[in-house]
Amino acid sequence: MTDDEMPGAAGVRLFAVPINDGFALEAAATLKGYRERAEKCLSMVETPPSGSPFADEVRGTSSAADPVQSARGSLRGMLLEVAFMSWSTALDHVRALEHDIVRKPAPVWSPLVIARAVLESCLVFDYLLEPSVSGALRLARGAGLWRKDTEHSRNLAKILEREEEAAGLDVYVTQALGECNVTARRSANGRITGYEVDGEFAPLDYNITERARGRLPDWIPMPYGLLSGAAHGRPWMTDRARALGEEGNLVGEAATVMAALQVVMAALEMGLKDWQGYFKLDLDLELAELDQYREATFLRLVGFAHADQ
Repeated sequence: MTDDEMPGAAGVRLFAVPINDGFALEAAATLKGYRERAEKCLSMVETPPSGSPFADEVRGTSSAADPVQSARGSLRGMLLEVAFMSWSTALDHVRALEHDIVRKPAPVWSPLVIARAVLESCLVFDYLLEPSVSGALRLARGAGLWRKDTEHSRNLAKILEREEEAAGLDVYVTQALGECNVTARRSANGRITGYEVDGEFAPLDYNITERARGRLPDWIPMPYGLLSGAAHGRPWMTDRARALGEEGNLVGEAATVMAALQVVMAALEMGLKDWQGYFKLDLDLELAELDQYREATFLRLVGFAHADQ
């Protein structure tokens, strides 16, 4: 059992009751409302103002000589494309969760597994657009993720017996990063461990558990162990559903849905704050409204969860 699969201390569980129809419908509608508000916030970019990290990084790249200038511009463009794709993927899973909540029979652990997918996509978004890091570190992070994905593609190509295609991709990535003046760091056995750009280093990948612990809003406790327990089917987690049922049947409870909602809202909030900071946008009012919406959600859904009790 890995660290991210260990259960935490049990807290007060106001929603420790089976899912009823009224609660399911209200929870799904609430999640939909939050998602739609978050989507509008992320679409509020026109021309990023001067002084934003994005504008500063573009200006910094433009001062470099070619071919480094154009190569780094292309790497930044790919980085932004991956970030936007990750955000879209997160929203796709949120929509799936909206439907999963109201299905029959009621979901047991799938809401937490879907919420984990939302969180992981938002963590990629956060990793690439975190406003406080330097432009050099951002490029190093993008290079590391690109190389890591290339390794995954190479492994898949071996399974599909398309190794020549994978080798070509590896050569292309190596050449492209070389044109960006990105330097690979290697272990004693020659394996690439990460990349350095202008003195800033980033590994090939990041620790998801640590990333979630350090970047999510402080109003949510560290959720990754809970999500991993559901996704990995750990007995300490899955046995909970059997305790609520009869004759060993698994029963979904409102607490699971609420945990999924809280994780999704926290992940989207994290992404919106990245978006706000990286492009220097004024989203304070919208974020405050989302925060009020989230707090009101908890109080309202308590009543729906216990309506049949």
